[in-house]
Amino acid sequence: MHRGDKRLAATITAAFLLSGLAQAGMQGILITHADATGKELETAKRRGIDSVVLYLQEGQTGKNVSAARRIVEHGFALYYWIEIGRNPKMADEHPEWMASLQGHPEWRRLFPRAPLPGRGEVVKTYPWVPVAYKESFDAHLQRVSKLLSGHPTPKGIFLNDLQAAPSACGCGNSFCRWTPDYGPVRTATRLGDDAAAQFSAAVQKLVPSAEIVPVWTTECEEHDGAKEGRCAGVACFPGACWREYTKQLMPVARESRRLAALVPYKAFDRDLPQYGPTAGWVKSAIQSFAEMPPLRNGQAISASRILAILQGWDVTEDEINKQIQQSSEAGSGGYVISRMRIDQEWRPKLVKVPSPPVETGSR
Repeated sequence: MHRGDKRLAATITAAFLLSGLAQAGMQGILITHADATGKELETAKRRGIDSVVLYLQEGQTGKNVSAARRIVEHGFALYYWIEIGRNPKMADEHPEWMASLQGHPEWRRLFPRAPLPGRGEVVKTYPWVPVAYKESFDAHLQRVSKLLSGHPTPKGIFLNDLQAAPSACGCGNSFCRWTPDYGPVRTATRLGDDAAAQFSAAVQKLVPSAEIVPVWTTECEEHDGAKEGRCAGVACFPGACWREYTKQLMPVARESRRLAALVPYKAFDRDLPQYGPTAGWVKSAIQSFAEMPPLRNGQAISASRILAILQGWDVTEDEINKQIQQSSEAGSGGYVISRMRIDQEWRPKLVKVPSPPVETGSR
């Protein structure tokens, strides 16, 4: 965490409580073990925070456990945050498990020097390893089990990035995450539309007493389809994206009592005038869980079941307040302000295809 982020972190909760914007439901912060100091926790407690979400870092078991115990001792509800799909270590060790960049070539406008795949090669979305493959599903589950081993039992566990990879269809839009392979080349064994739900259920078995909270990212929007938009003219919005997104979201909604919406509006470049007031996209994104699925053969998910994951890095105190206000106006079931940067970056990487490929076909 940058020094500027730490200075901001100390004032986050004071800002939104003084503004009178605190809403009913969960009021939490997401931090690393380095920020779970007694002083920080005491300050957060005085200012109304009721839940602390601890990011579980690999190779830091001792520090994670100590931080978890301090969080509980200070009277907070303890949650864990585990990154799933974006995993550089797993991507380096098993590049064949990464999602691919096939289909539309519009993503190349963002990476004009990216190489063209030759015979026996495919471009992958580094470092995204989705649970949509049997091989990666099993590996991710083993990793989660190891991460949780020896830690105090939490009230809940947030599982981030259970969808596929950014720019799934090749359009270049980081919101398009509905498939790991939009093309004929497969280098791992595909699972069904309920892979994310099945993964949540499998983690639930590891910690039966904890609530499992899948963290979901919304899909593209209609204005993204313009030539100058995120989808660069590809007809994503009226096409497969939201339909396939809904097929995957519905099993997750049936499996979990609550979901979290990843809505760091500035990090996602959604501080745009079409959303109205500052952080207006936060409200729009939360409401999309009720509005969009019924239009794509799904069922509405009430905003009261959604926990908003808000941006607490690279923003001002006023921008934090505005995010909370938009979350409240949307009717969300609460929010978590992330003090740590939630990395969503991706880049193309050329990978050799096993011979013969695991599977062929298109989706």
